[in-house]
Amino acid sequence: MPIRASTKPLYFRFKKTNCLSIIFMLVCLNTHGASQPWQKTAFITNSFFEVALGSEYGNAALKVRKWDRPLRIFVEHQVSDKALHNALLNAQLKDLRRITKLDIRRVKIQSQANIRYYFTSQKKLPALVQSVSGKGTVKHLNTAVCLATIRTGKNGSIQSAAVFIPVDQARMHAKLVSCIVEEITQVLGLPRDSDAVFPSIFNDRSTNDYLTGLDVVLLKILYNPKIKTGMMKSTLKPLLKNIIAAMRVSGEIQQSTQVSRSLALCEFIDC
Repeated sequence: MPIRASTKPLYFRFKKTNCLSIIFMLVCLNTHGASQPWQKTAFITNSFFEVALGSEYGNAALKVRKWDRPLRIFVEHQVSDKALHNALLNAQLKDLRRITKLDIRRVKIQSQANIRYYFTSQKKLPALVQSVSGKGTVKHLNTAVCLATIRTGKNGSIQSAAVFIPVDQARMHAKLVSCIVEEITQVLGLPRDSDAVFPSIFNDRSTNDYLTGLDVVLLKILYNPKIKTGMMKSTLKPLLKNIIAAMRVSGEIQQSTQVSRSLALCEFIDC
């Protein structure tokens, strides 16, 4: 789903008798290293560039944005089914904490929050978006089922964010779970959608309602300590190669699909 990012201060000579077994071993290792197309280093690298750099509407610099402070989320319910919405969101927050190791928790007082999360209606959405994120964001509502905005400092450090889930519209498009999962994930610093990234919640043509193995890998890369706010593509490319190689050796790439199928959210949907 669209997300608008603002950079204003307001976003690797054998004996002949051993050849057969050695070749077999090498083939197995290569398959294990990238058993699925998206697990290839080049694909992961390009996917990271696609979703982490720039913004959905092309109005932000091509640099890394991420949180360098605890995330405090205030949730406002303007529609019914509060218990269901809370359960789905809490499950996603639990999954994001597990994957990124970020300090994420909900707060009951709005002034203590740096993320404001709204479960609202289509009717209330325009006025709400304008009051929270500004008039410039309202024009994007016609192309979005749900949306979010982030505000960063000049160095790319995310300072605050807002998430808007018009529940009636999301339900009408069978996107309620997808909206809840995608928008809060995108405001962590993966703000762009791309048809080139698959399987992923960041692909509008995808049917995924929960984080995929690729999404798990992208989040782990973003919150790797070596990835700094403000980094651009030229600096990132050699760094990503080393990070992905280390993740492959540790088994994180290969195990990411299992991680995605053991999410807390899977208690509510079929993963």
